[in-house]
Amino acid sequence: MIGSKDDLVAQGILRPSEQDWRVRIFLADGTNRTVRVSPGKIDEATAVERALRHAKVLHPSLLDRVEAERVAKSTTVAAFGIQSK
Repeated sequence: MIGSKDDLVAQGILRPSEQDWRVRIFLADGTNRTVRVSPGKIDEATAVERALRHAKVLHPSLLDRVEAERVAKSTTVAAFGIQSK
C-alpha cells in the first residue's frame, strides 16, 4: 500500500526532479535547516519564500543567511529497481 510521498519514491512511481530547489536556511542562533522546494519551474525568490514559510521563519531578524541551489539527482530508476544516492 502506498501511503506517502516517500512510498511513491520507493515504488519507483515518483522521481524527484533535479530542477527542484534546495534551500539552506542559516539562523542567527547558529542552527540551520535544509528544505527541498518543488516544482522547479518557480523562481529562486519564490523558492526561498516558500522554504522560509515551511521552516516557520517569520521575521528576517532570525536569519543569518539563505542559500538556494538546484538539486542534483538523488533518486534514479535502475534496471533492477530504485537506486538512491
